[in-house]
Amino acid sequence: MLLRSLLRAAFVAALATFALVPAAMAADGTYSVYACKGPTGAPVGSSGWAPAASPQAHTSDACSGGGPLALSLDAGAGGGQVAKWTFQAPSATRIAGLNLLRTTQGLAGTSNTNVSYVVNALGVAPDGNTKELESCEKKNDKCQTELSAPVSKPGLDAAGLVVQLTCATGLLDSCPTAAPTVVSLGQAVVTLRDATAPSVSGTKVIDDGDKSGTLRVRFDAADQGGGLYRAVTRVDGKVVATQGLGDANCADADPADGDAYQFVSAQPCPASATGRESSINYKSLTAGPHTVQIEVEDAAGNSTAVYATQFPRANADGGGTAVDPKRLLQGRVRAWFPSGPKGKTHLRSRTFAYGVRPLIRGYVVDRKGKGIVGARVDVYHVTRNGKRTLVKTGLKTRGKGLLTYIVSKRLDTRRIELTYRALRPGPITGKVSLSVRVVKGGKTFVLPENRKGGKKKSARK
Repeated sequence: MLLRSLLRAAFVAALATFALVPAAMAADGTYSVYACKGPTGAPVGSSGWAPAASPQAHTSDACSGGGPLALSLDAGAGGGQVAKWTFQAPSATRIAGLNLLRTTQGLAGTSNTNVSYVVNALGVAPDGNTKELESCEKKNDKCQTELSAPVSKPGLDAAGLVVQLTCATGLLDSCPTAAPTVVSLGQAVVTLRDATAPSVSGTKVIDDGDKSGTLRVRFDAADQGGGLYRAVTRVDGKVVATQGLGDANCADADPADGDAYQFVSAQPCPASATGRESSINYKSLTAGPHTVQIEVEDAAGNSTAVYATQFPRANADGGGTAVDPKRLLQGRVRAWFPSGPKGKTHLRSRTFAYGVRPLIRGYVVDRKGKGIVGARVDVYHVTRNGKRTLVKTGLKTRGKGLLTYIVSKRLDTRRIELTYRALRPGPITGKVSLSVRVVKGGKTFVLPENRKGGKKKSARK
């Protein structure tokens, strides 16, 4: 009774609202790439950043050891000496923002007038020009102190970034300093916009879960931009499981902070995945039917539906009319032998001669006696030794809930059970048992392997 009450409450609510659940955008179509320090402050690499320097200028990368990306000019460097770090947006992405933790040495005061430091966005939409994000040009006396405040530049639409340190531009100029001029990037966070959702192909239901209880779906997918991040399973619109589709780079850099789209690689996830599977077992769900949707998500949170269904499924198709969910939980199965000796009908047990095919009729109805159309009934055979075998799963009720089952003529004495499940997969909610006695040569016929304590008959040599 408790099981039926739980089933009824969840069943009515879920079946009434069953629909494909829209794919929620967990992110705004962007993902973050961390360099030098991740979101937790732990050292990470410098993926996506590329150095360039002339002879009297230098770059260094100490990120993996907990240090910064650095640019420097030698003391007394000549004009035209340049050091820079450049970040190019991966294919099919655009740079949407930049956050820098950086410090400088050698920019304070009025000396070193020929040095300049600049952060530029490259290929900025809509005209593809360069946009200055931060600068310190000593020649025009724009900065007199060292820089230490964080740099935050949201709202970009650019193809690249460059952080550059330069000594003048003329070959006869110089930067007459007693010590090197240095810019250190302790952390760089680039936000990338990926506007393209993954594509899905080759979707195939490997197991509908009707017998095993586990729904399994196989699929192929591909993505442009950040790559295929994970497969997401939603039940009634809520995420219940995620499955990573890439290697260690394709993983959230800080699972504890609520932002699942932070990475330490510029293009963190694979461009394609073949033959991947997602599954869900009905026993992990609360009682009742549910909307189950499997999606593929890219690194920026763009998602595409792989497969959606009701699982477990209501065990009725209504014959083209709407199904009242309450009726299914009240369903009961009845079955009988339609004729017997002396004109008797609706018998629960019968004796047949060996080789005769017994006919069974029945129905599935609700408590008011109204037939449930399109309900599937499972048929089990139980032999004398107690072995219970599922013989038929495709027995389906027709108009008015009626059903017919013709038993095989190669039959010995046994019990036949017809079972009904309001949900598939799900527990048996209705059952009827019929007894068949088979007579051969005037005696009750039981195959040797089906006798109590009997062993399977050995093959003839």
